[in-house]
Amino acid sequence: MNLKLFFLGTTGDRLVQFVEPSTQVEGVRFDERIPHLEYEFYEHIAVHQVVKEIVEAEKRGFDAAVIGCFYDPGLRESRELVEMPVVGVCEASLSLASMLSAGKFSVLVGRRKWIPKMMSTAKSYGLDSRIASWRVLGLTVLDMRDVDKTREAIMREARAAVEEDMAECVVLGCTGMLGRAVEAQKELGVPVLDPVLCGLRVAEMRATIWRRYGVSHSKIMGYEPPPREELKTIWKKFYGSDL
Repeated sequence: MNLKLFFLGTTGDRLVQFVEPSTQVEGVRFDERIPHLEYEFYEHIAVHQVVKEIVEAEKRGFDAAVIGCFYDPGLRESRELVEMPVVGVCEASLSLASMLSAGKFSVLVGRRKWIPKMMSTAKSYGLDSRIASWRVLGLTVLDMRDVDKTREAIMREARAAVEEDMAECVVLGCTGMLGRAVEAQKELGVPVLDPVLCGLRVAEMRATIWRRYGVSHSKIMGYEPPPREELKTIWKKFYGSDL
């Protein structure tokens, strides 16, 4: 099946390596006026873009969307408004890690600042009890542009997670660590999950079962959409365009 995926967080040329040859990926960055999403306020601003982009992507015929930030900003809001699958890289990564571990797994984060929000998110997914530790690299998102520094920090904390925390799997808790998982996995001998890879592959799977079998997220409780006419009016006021 030929699929079209929409990815929010980085450009498509960095993503094609993670999907099937028959899958098309279009990627866009988060609003360039926001340098990163490390802070709650920055995330709050980004959610407005996330929702708008994903609604537009469904109208353009995409089969699934991926939100490429480990906070999963705008995930619930987007699922309210669209029928197509919407995948958060955090939810995808933690879910896969739980399948790959008989016991627990660890998550590597850039800064201590990130942990309370991510812990809350993991709890909402029912996966907090599976996390052995949150290991801190001591890097901001912008610091992660330094490949050598990031590689060194990942290896240090991933090894500690396995040897000291009894983690059976390690999750890279930021899309800024893109491309660092394979090397760490080879050296440590345990699964190391790249959230971009996890998000895209889960999106391919969910897009397939949606298109073939009509299965997507439930709309009867938490993801129930607003009344259509009411939503159209509010959308026009906030975004200046028709829904």
